[in-house]
Amino acid sequence: MTILNLLAIEPGQVVRLKSGGTAEVTENIGDGIWLKARMADGEEDLLFCEDIAGLEDKDAG
Repeated sequence: MTILNLLAIEPGQVVRLKSGGTAEVTENIGDGIWLKARMADGEEDLLFCEDIAGLEDKDAG
């Protein structure tokens, strides 16, 4: 299991969700628990740390 440092995630990075989708980070709240992100449907939402599976490889896609 990889531990993700949410404090190090920057806007523009793409996270993989445990639900199977991805989301682009638009703001790092800075508390190490929440990220604001744009979901696949275009809506922005808050992501809780437990919903995040990892980071997408920058070279993927």
